[in-house]
Amino acid sequence: MPRIAIATCAVTLLFDLAVSAQNPVNFSGTWKSDPARSDSAHQAVPTGPITLQISQTATEISIDTRTSAKDRPLIANEKLIFRLDGSETTLAGNSGVPVVCKAHWDGTDLVTETARNVRGMTVTTSWVLTLEPGGRELKIKKTLVIQHGYESLDPKNVGTGIDIFVKIKGKTKR
Repeated sequence: MPRIAIATCAVTLLFDLAVSAQNPVNFSGTWKSDPARSDSAHQAVPTGPITLQISQTATEISIDTRTSAKDRPLIANEKLIFRLDGSETTLAGNSGVPVVCKAHWDGTDLVTETARNVRGMTVTTSWVLTLEPGGRELKIKKTLVIQHGYESLDPKNVGTGIDIFVKIKGKTKR
């Protein structure tokens, strides 16, 4: 009898691991930045509170970013959609400029990338989204690159930072 119980537990554990490998993290919900722990709030021109509204299905993730300032309720809003199979989508950005979006999984982290043209220069972003244990905090490693043709001479064309977001509503599955 004990061998059957051990075998049953082993099969159940292997099945659970296989299912979790097929079902990546779901980042859906409303997330608010924690200014005390976010680099964006402490940069040369700090951003105000940032709210992310994330909706995720099996095939795509939509990230609606809303940035506020102390003196104005909303200074920026952008909704981007990424296919989770790694293929590109092209959307009209806020200023009408096309934004190329793509995403891929790196283990349980989701890497989103965008490319757009701003004043004749290509600007790319990369966000690495990591759901912290417990599912109540979202860490985003951000990289911004302005490709103005002098990358090797001007190290200021790259900006990096980490922002921490706290879940305010919605369910998160790990």
